[in-house]
Amino acid sequence: MKGTMVHIDITLVDKDILASGDRAKTAEDAGLDTAWCTETGLDVFLQAYEVARRTETIGVGTAIAVALSRTPMTVAYTAWNIADVSDGRFTLGLGSQVKAHIERRYSMPWNSPVGQMREFVLALREIWGNWRDGERLNFEGEHYTHTLMSPFWAPKPHDHHIPIHLAAVGPKMVEMAGEVADGIILHAFTNPAYMEQVTFPALERGLATSGRTLDDIEISLPMFMAMGDTDEEIEERRTAIASQLAFYASTPSYRPVLEAVGLEHLQPELTALSKSGDWDRLKDVVPADFVDHFAITGRPEDMPSLAKKHLGGKVRRTSSYYGWPVEDQARLSSILDGFRQEN
Repeated sequence: MKGTMVHIDITLVDKDILASGDRAKTAEDAGLDTAWCTETGLDVFLQAYEVARRTETIGVGTAIAVALSRTPMTVAYTAWNIADVSDGRFTLGLGSQVKAHIERRYSMPWNSPVGQMREFVLALREIWGNWRDGERLNFEGEHYTHTLMSPFWAPKPHDHHIPIHLAAVGPKMVEMAGEVADGIILHAFTNPAYMEQVTFPALERGLATSGRTLDDIEISLPMFMAMGDTDEEIEERRTAIASQLAFYASTPSYRPVLEAVGLEHLQPELTALSKSGDWDRLKDVVPADFVDHFAITGRPEDMPSLAKKHLGGKVRRTSSYYGWPVEDQARLSSILDGFRQEN
């Protein structure tokens, strides 16, 4: 692969849009590369707009916006406008979510998620091509059709390229991302064994289909980093991470991730607890070393060397799922230097 530098980002999991802008500005001042916005109880695009408005140089992205709760046209407008406001710093990260959320939370159709996501990407590019170059809008797919666009409805033109990154876990979605996306966002609920056995082989198949290699796609992995300056702080963070990981592990479609490390036997009980709404008991089901398959643990200064081992040589972008010690900018700058030295 070309180059060895790892980009170090921040993932914003705030439920306060204004607080997200504050944290992104602090991250920018500290030298982080991109602020990724998330759909955790707020509108991810409103959050991204606030980050773009409050910052000047840091990248702005969605990781992720739920595509299948929207349409290609609605996303095309929003992404186009944020790219304009951010002066080209915006990356559109999309994910499908899972069937229960699309049908029962968003009341939207779930037909063929891989096919829907593939068409979503292609439709976006067709729409943006119309706005940028005046190409006739004529996208007709199995799931989406966009054939009407008059000048009155077209947004203000600009020349900013909008990279599309796709979140993927299963091999079919990963392979499709390798075929059509500019980047792939791996789920924080993954482990090195699953990446080597499933993710990277599927990605390379998709890249081969489009005549590309790993040099042509950006691979990002937000990581769970159990950071603290005392044993008590670290243990508190590991407990929080265990709860989050157990929640992910309760999802039936994520069973292969557990199988890669021989923990698939945990899922039936986790799934039953999630269906009964007994969320607090999920972490009690997983063993003490469960976190170590998915996360790294130590002081903030330990993260560069630990992350290098966990990420391997293919992932070129990462972030700490629960953030960095950005309040002490000198300390954070030293940690970032450690990442760059390690890689």
